[in-house]
Amino acid sequence: MSLPPELWLEIFRCATHVPRTRSIATGDPFVPERPVDYVWGMNSPIQSMRTKCMLVRVCRAWRAIATELLYEHVVLSSPRRLDAFYRTVLESRKEFREKENGEAELVDGLGHGQWVRHIEVQRWLRARAAHALSYWQTIVRAVSFCPRIRVFSGLWQAPLPDGFLPVLARYLPPTLEEIYWQQDSVLIAVKELPILTTSALVSFPTIRVLDLRKICILDAERSLQHVTFGTMSLHNVSYLALPTCPLLLRYASRQVMPALRHLVLDAAGAPRTVYAPLAMKELANFLEKHGQQLQTVELLPSNTQSLRPGPISISAFLAPNACPNLETLPGPPIVNLAYHHAGSPSLPLLDAPHPSLKRVGIRGLGISKLYPNKPVQAQAHLEALVAYRALFPALEVVRTLGFLVGTSTDIFAPDVFIWWTEKFERVGVDLQDGEGVVWMLEDGPEKVVEKGRADEKAGGCGAECGKSDAGAQIEGAGTVSMSVSRDG
Repeated sequence: MSLPPELWLEIFRCATHVPRTRSIATGDPFVPERPVDYVWGMNSPIQSMRTKCMLVRVCRAWRAIATELLYEHVVLSSPRRLDAFYRTVLESRKEFREKENGEAELVDGLGHGQWVRHIEVQRWLRARAAHALSYWQTIVRAVSFCPRIRVFSGLWQAPLPDGFLPVLARYLPPTLEEIYWQQDSVLIAVKELPILTTSALVSFPTIRVLDLRKICILDAERSLQHVTFGTMSLHNVSYLALPTCPLLLRYASRQVMPALRHLVLDAAGAPRTVYAPLAMKELANFLEKHGQQLQTVELLPSNTQSLRPGPISISAFLAPNACPNLETLPGPPIVNLAYHHAGSPSLPLLDAPHPSLKRVGIRGLGISKLYPNKPVQAQAHLEALVAYRALFPALEVVRTLGFLVGTSTDIFAPDVFIWWTEKFERVGVDLQDGEGVVWMLEDGPEKVVEKGRADEKAGGCGAECGKSDAGAQIEGAGTVSMSVSRDG
């Protein structure tokens, strides 16, 4: 081993990387995407764990380095796995230390629990009462042996027992930074959601990521009339994920979060016909309290397969004084942004320019939705951004999140995308695909060569930045080429 252990650890971590292992935050949605390399494959949690198990068996040196990767993200999806993990961390705490007289004594150390950074508890089945108490006790004991947890994820199908959450909060380290909470079929009337009604979150002053978007409340509409939430000071929360549920929007509007910058609104599972008017009302109260701080608002569709928009319109965030510092706005094509009939630019819902919006991301766009002779709502959204450019004076980038022109099997995909690129270019905006690439049409091969050399000298991505796509050439119209954008 000629490399230092720290470098080996980073190599092993990169080879076994799985999203959401070290953090539950989604990160910057405008990080350039890359085509999937199916030759090497993609890491799945099972494949990643197999690789980690093989690494620790190579030699003692690699075992000493890679052991912490085995326990970096622990998923406790069953009582049997929970018991096995508890016994492992308990037995690993026993270690021999040599005394001054040369004798060895058995002492308690940190054990393998010191390597746990993300612990995920999944409670899917209702256990018998005789076994339930020992299950909850084992969770608390296992957590108490992991003093360096940074992320805690709780996925609960059944209501939590009385008194469990305060005890769990007592044994989780106060340095906890991220919490993910998923709970199904919650009834507020019978107090089945203690994480909102207790002061457990105040026990973690360093919490910066709070993900509550998978909480499903069955009686949210009825509970709005009589449920009141207390105010807590969450001074370090910068990332907040919520469902489009009026009750949770009201809860968030009551909290003190001066560092909040990134808001995620997930419409999955929300009954639009019931929640839409109430959600918009509670969202207005939320933005009145926290809108001045927001820099990124991310809207997730109500159905990831059809990408059907949720009940909240982007105009709520672009209205005057709603989010004056908003810079990034990714989301699906919004239905009520524009009219459906083709050939007519969309009428805006705004009457004043937004001063700071720089980046707009649109999910759910495919080449079939971009053909000009097949008008769909996604095109109306794009047309609105072009026709009313004056309403977004700071706009620099519009990106088709998830759609990569270079991976499309449609031979006309570059041509169609370039047609849209030129429309945005006329108003001074870069239209990028998911890779952060601006597709352009050059007049001759000489210009293509010069473009490629210029990108290489400027430290771009080399040959790929200025290459021509032989399969996407337009006869008699020039050559298709790519250029890397400012963000790429």
